[in-house]
Amino acid sequence: SEALLHALVEALGADDGQLPVVHRRGAIGTGDLTALAEVGLTILGERPRSDGTLGTPAPLDDADALPLMSSSAFTLAEAAHGCAELARLAEVAMAVCALSFVALRGNPEAFGPAVATVTPFPGAVTAADTVKRLVQADMVEPAHIQDFFGLRTFPQVHGPLLDQLGILRRVVEALANAGGENPAVLQADPPTVAHHGGFHQAYLALAVDASLLALVGSAHTIASRISHLLTDAASGLPRFLAGPKPGSSGLLILEYGAASAMALIREAASAARSIQWVSVSAGVEDGASHASVSTARLGEAADAYRQLIALELVAAVRALDLGGRRVSGELAELVARCTHLVAEVDDHDLAPSVADAVDVVDHWVSRTPLPFG
Repeated sequence: SEALLHALVEALGADDGQLPVVHRRGAIGTGDLTALAEVGLTILGERPRSDGTLGTPAPLDDADALPLMSSSAFTLAEAAHGCAELARLAEVAMAVCALSFVALRGNPEAFGPAVATVTPFPGAVTAADTVKRLVQADMVEPAHIQDFFGLRTFPQVHGPLLDQLGILRRVVEALANAGGENPAVLQADPPTVAHHGGFHQAYLALAVDASLLALVGSAHTIASRISHLLTDAASGLPRFLAGPKPGSSGLLILEYGAASAMALIREAASAARSIQWVSVSAGVEDGASHASVSTARLGEAADAYRQLIALELVAAVRALDLGGRRVSGELAELVARCTHLVAEVDDHDLAPSVADAVDVVDHWVSRTPLPFG
């Protein structure tokens, strides 16, 4: 009803202390029933707001309850936020990969015109073209004919993440604009009401699960590059990028941080939620997408992915500095924000450096436009 619409708009625009309080868990991917029921009770003045007060009851009627509770607004909002965050991080990941490419004297053939022929997918071509463009002015004789997979197969492994996030974005946009609440009011003469299953978020769950699976591959290439930055003998760099003092461990601990972040990302992607099933409501509702559980994992995975990118940034910047390599263009701008990361080569507490690198990544994310056309 129009009264419900106005009440929701008013609730969204309320001060922080007067927002509805909802529980994070309770939905199973067939509408955010529990959270939206709590919103409805708050609008009716029957449930305290975040400041503990009760609001003035809105003039709703019985017909408002089912459409409100069958909406997937919270799940879709979380999916949209997670998709946008990961898409921007995936852009930053390509720039940091380019730094590692220069530091390790990567072979540009793996990022050349052959990619479009041997891997004819938009994401792979974008990944290859982006890295090649960033390193074009800084390429030297490659250290290997065939680089390790974390570099050589980057277009083929990072590309699926770019493609899957594009699919997720289209699914989220379509569902957000579809009005899947049940029942639907069809514009006819006279208007008709149709009961349907549009609240079932199978498309969303599949798109989120696929994006998380693709993220695992991209994250693995980062962990691989960190290890090779620390140990690749052909790079001519000191082992673990350590200082000259005997017994120095350099950046060895970054591998541990990378392994920990990788474990979190793998956990987020494992046991795809879209294959889970349930039967509730006396067997009438004998299916669920569990999309709400999948979307909650997006934020967790994005945090771990951000950490991984920051760890590679710390290693790549030090490798460039120790190797006397210089970069130009956009990469030079990125490195300029990281000079404090190479101020001390002797062993020291690396936690502040990693925290600073996370800040640099966040800065780059904030200025990166969404890559979707």
